[in-house]
Amino acid sequence: MEQNMVSQIHIIPFDLGCVFFDCLSIDNSKNLCFAEYFVDKLSLECANIGVSIEKNFQLKKLGKTITGIKYNDNPIAEQAICIAHIQSNLKCYILSNGVGFFLLTDLDGKALNGTDKSILQYSKALIANYQKKISQSTILNRYEGDDVFVEEEKLMLQLREICWKIVAEGVSKKKISHIRKFSAAKTYKAEGLSYVLTAYIFKENELTQNELNHLMHSTIFGKVLDSKEWEHINETIQKSTCEENTITLKIGNRNTYYSWSAVAVEIHEDINSFDEIMNDMVLVALLKAELYVQSRWFVADNSMDNVNKNSSYSMETLQRLASLIEFSQAEIESDISANMNTLYKKILNQVVITSEVKQLYKSVANQINTQKKIKEAQYQDKKRKNKLIVDLFLAVFSASSLYKTISDLVYGSFSWVNWLLFGAMSLVAVGTIIFNYKNK
Repeated sequence: MEQNMVSQIHIIPFDLGCVFFDCLSIDNSKNLCFAEYFVDKLSLECANIGVSIEKNFQLKKLGKTITGIKYNDNPIAEQAICIAHIQSNLKCYILSNGVGFFLLTDLDGKALNGTDKSILQYSKALIANYQKKISQSTILNRYEGDDVFVEEEKLMLQLREICWKIVAEGVSKKKISHIRKFSAAKTYKAEGLSYVLTAYIFKENELTQNELNHLMHSTIFGKVLDSKEWEHINETIQKSTCEENTITLKIGNRNTYYSWSAVAVEIHEDINSFDEIMNDMVLVALLKAELYVQSRWFVADNSMDNVNKNSSYSMETLQRLASLIEFSQAEIESDISANMNTLYKKILNQVVITSEVKQLYKSVANQINTQKKIKEAQYQDKKRKNKLIVDLFLAVFSASSLYKTISDLVYGSFSWVNWLLFGAMSLVAVGTIIFNYKNK
């Protein structure tokens, strides 16, 4: 099966629910102290499952005062606080914005193990999509057959649970705040996972242009996991032209391809290991761009989940989320800058466009603002109810206070001083009523 597979890299985000470096905070010393504690604790905990942790930052200090953070050079994750080396084909990058990314490589077609050999007679596009669907569905616990990444899935879940436990301990000890608690848990979607983005790696001319267009855009693969549908899908690929053309970016003598649901890179020599991926400038630039964009996409997407599933969010927390969304939105607009090397700049621009991340941020910003308005209306309603209670209390208090005055009026023991005080208090009461009426 190996000669017919297409090498794939799966990008799998998950949420830790906190922020290790808060871009909106003037003083990040508390968060950064926790980042150092988190990495040290993670190293100790992961040693028990055979996973090594590489710290990827240093704290900047002026005397004993923490002034900032300096990240170590990393080819694909500029703001990673640490990298977990899980297996030769599996790494995890923990970013300072509280998003973790698993990179799972399938360079020898492991996902196709056990597949019916009859698939070999069909289009390479069908085989590649089937391979991707098997991988993604098994990672997200949606595959009805046997898992193809049993050990990898087990280790990924163990690492997530360790991360969540350390963050929860930090929250309970007030070392860090839970900003996205709902999505940072095993109960969120696929045991804390949300989606998988796949990058294809294939040789030049391995697919025809029409096969490539179908692979990157077509909806015909909806039932590709059902072997009874292979003949029909293959016939559609061979006899119909895909309506959408794949966006192609030529880099030197190689092509890269982009769509909303996948990206692809053309190679001339086989890629056989994670180290070889890291030595390929085009693949490194693509992965770096995807980790940047997908971390922003993931935060926007799960921020909305957190708001919708947590009615107890305070106005302050909603405003915090709204501010983070606005900051990230502005960052995406301005981050494609002249300071980037040309290769990365070109690839990042295509990833931003095809991912539609800008449209997502606009939608999420609007939805959070709507939630803020609903919360504000609830606050105003609560204030009105509280005001009614206060007004009733004041009315009862005033009635009791005026009882003696009225009694004196009735029984004729009322002096001219009492008359002045009574008149003044009446004017104050009437003035207060008019003021409250005009300022409703």
